[in-house]
Amino acid sequence: MKKLLSIVLMMMLMLSMVACGGTTTTTESTTEMTQATTATTEAPVSNDLPLKGKLMGVITPSADHGFTAESIQHCEAQVKALSAEYGFDYKFMTAAESGEQSNAVETILAMNPDVMVLWPVNGDELKSAAQTVKDAGVPLIIYDRMISDFTPTATLMGDNDAIGEGAGEYYNEKFATELAAGKVNILLFEGDSSSVPMQRTNGFKKTANANFNIVQTFETNWSQQTAMEQMESYLNTKSKEEIESIQAIFTHDDEIVFGIVEALKNYDGDAKINIKLISGVAASSGFMDLIKDSGLEGIDFMTYTFSPSMVRDAVDLGLEVLQGNTLKSDYLVPTAMVDKTNYEAYMASDIYKIRYSLNK
Repeated sequence: MKKLLSIVLMMMLMLSMVACGGTTTTTESTTEMTQATTATTEAPVSNDLPLKGKLMGVITPSADHGFTAESIQHCEAQVKALSAEYGFDYKFMTAAESGEQSNAVETILAMNPDVMVLWPVNGDELKSAAQTVKDAGVPLIIYDRMISDFTPTATLMGDNDAIGEGAGEYYNEKFATELAAGKVNILLFEGDSSSVPMQRTNGFKKTANANFNIVQTFETNWSQQTAMEQMESYLNTKSKEEIESIQAIFTHDDEIVFGIVEALKNYDGDAKINIKLISGVAASSGFMDLIKDSGLEGIDFMTYTFSPSMVRDAVDLGLEVLQGNTLKSDYLVPTAMVDKTNYEAYMASDIYKIRYSLNK
């Protein structure tokens, strides 16, 4: 994990300098909840591996959108690789809803695990289940989404506050002239009702100029299709004046941006599109294509790094526990801004290459 964090920090410095100059199946019900086979490697585990007999439980959401699907692939790949290297067993499970994840927690607890890694669908809805893990004396690592008023062994997530705050500062600079003259109307497309969108939105509001006026907020559930339909509805139901007043769109995810871009390309009304900036989060390969050529004249694109491969760090923390090491309570993976000034440097960086290493 330290190696990956170092890579991210080095990449942030590099981008700053440039700018200044096993298959998991998505399921829908508890009875169909994916349960990856317990243990370990295709080859027999050698008796001299240091963690033979230990058990790691891992629970993630099911693959409801591209980021989650990529994350699950990275998570399972890391568990398998470490299991083969160190000899521990594992139980890997995915679930679409919080209730299903609670059932997965019960299943793994019955196996007497030595550590559990939990990526909640919704942190607060998993609070009771997380407490049962804690009460059982099993070290618990929470990934990506916070649980209010609950203290696990460790929490690891991307720096969502920094993403929001950085976006606010970026918008301030981009629209400095317009903000000096008065209000700047923008749309906000959030992810869902979990802690991640809350952090990103609150971070943006913390640093963004008070003259930014959020005309409407949409909850997309991280869905490209939903974002497209919401944007299409806005364009088809609002007045010409209202549509033309929008100068920027702040979103919580690259996939949301893809849906918005599709809606804008399909729009054939009489209003002029005056949007100058659309921002996302994830710095995916598809977003790099938008930066290079979106097909939408006059619109710039900006995103923040938030790699699906971060989940590997949470699994690494589980390994640390199995090895008897003491963890810090909180780990934040740094983020970096990517736009037309530095996207080529980002695509040449190790963090980008690691993200897409499973595609080979």
